[in-house]
Amino acid sequence: MRRVIIATAGLMLLSIGSFSTGDSAREGMICPVPSSSMSEARLLALERENGCLDEMEADDAPSWPPGWDKATIAGGDVPPVRVVSDPYPTLHSVVVDTERDKVFMSDPNRHALWSYDRLSASKGREMIEPLTGIRGPSTGMMFIAAVTLDRAKQEIYTVDNDIGDRMMVFPYDADGNVKPKRVLDVPHQAWGISISEERNEFAISVESPREIVIYPKGAEGRAQPLRTIRGPKTGLGDPHGVFLDGQNNEIVVANHGNQGGRQPPPGDAPPRQRGVRAAEPPPIVGGRFDEPSISVYNADAKGDVAPIRKIQGAKTGLNWPMAIDVDRNRNEIAVANNGDSSIRIFRRTDTGDVAPVRIIKGPRTGIAGPMGVAYDSKNSEIWVANYGDHTAQVFPITANGNVAPKRTLRNAPGGSPTVGFGNPGAVAYDSKRDEILVPN
Repeated sequence: MRRVIIATAGLMLLSIGSFSTGDSAREGMICPVPSSSMSEARLLALERENGCLDEMEADDAPSWPPGWDKATIAGGDVPPVRVVSDPYPTLHSVVVDTERDKVFMSDPNRHALWSYDRLSASKGREMIEPLTGIRGPSTGMMFIAAVTLDRAKQEIYTVDNDIGDRMMVFPYDADGNVKPKRVLDVPHQAWGISISEERNEFAISVESPREIVIYPKGAEGRAQPLRTIRGPKTGLGDPHGVFLDGQNNEIVVANHGNQGGRQPPPGDAPPRQRGVRAAEPPPIVGGRFDEPSISVYNADAKGDVAPIRKIQGAKTGLNWPMAIDVDRNRNEIAVANNGDSSIRIFRRTDTGDVAPVRIIKGPRTGIAGPMGVAYDSKNSEIWVANYGDHTAQVFPITANGNVAPKRTLRNAPGGSPTVGFGNPGAVAYDSKRDEILVPN
């Protein structure tokens, strides 16, 4: 009979039990656990020291009874019996600085941002060492999602999805356990981010509230957005990828299509931010699943407005579209289509139920669960960040079909498995099949 407690912690599964053989191999240890775990009190002190602790959380921090950390009874600071986690980074979002030949990628697994030489390539199964890695408690990063660049100011922007509710800005040369240059509180479940140099603004997509919020560059603290796109007319449904196109004065959004049970309030009222309770929850109207789509809005749009164009329907092949990028020179939209491990390219002005002009897909491509996609117009390349196998691929910008990449960048030895966690919020044990079930 198994007597264990199974819990999630970020992108890890912890198994805490009343027995242990001391043999990590027989216990099924996937990732070794340090012999002396850092205590909760030390973690709290470290977060406060590094400025990562919210003031409200600090005020409400638990007061532990004297001697709790030395107690011999059940409970306390107990090391897990086993840990299921991925020891390597998982690549999520990708962006390229062609002038400086650098590529930046977000890593929600290790709560990190990595930079690589643009021409880095694995010749076989070996992994590539990054130029820089921003990681550690001082960074304040948690389950980070999208990443983008202010190339003129040499700044890196990233957003925390699901739990952090922050946008953090770091200088290009940041490395190690460093504090962000700026922090902005953003609505809960922010995912995508895009900067428009022409408009001096950036846009953030927010999943469950189904909204796009636009801020001025340089916004920090509890600054409110300039405007918000939200409401039933917008057709937004679990938006992820976003591109603020200042050249064509448009906002392009990739939607999963999930319409939650609560109706988001229409209009341009400030959205709910981290640590702020909604005065009155939106009414429950019943959820539904719309078809995935790419919706396009005027860049000045605000409130409950309909899109000016929408790509949606069976011909599109859209299936869990994640990041998007727009090549203004080629007038194309590239979509990381996670559901079928493909990159789908549409004309920027497409609308309705239209087929992509090109699809990069198939076993030769090596694409596996893509989350990120980025155009490199200067070098006529397109980058793909795979969440499924510790790789990023580079293809010719005109690639089509089942084609091999020009280069592959590995951040783990070839063949290293990925656990596939996506910030799990629950876990269950199936006693009949002796399996652990992890919804993501």
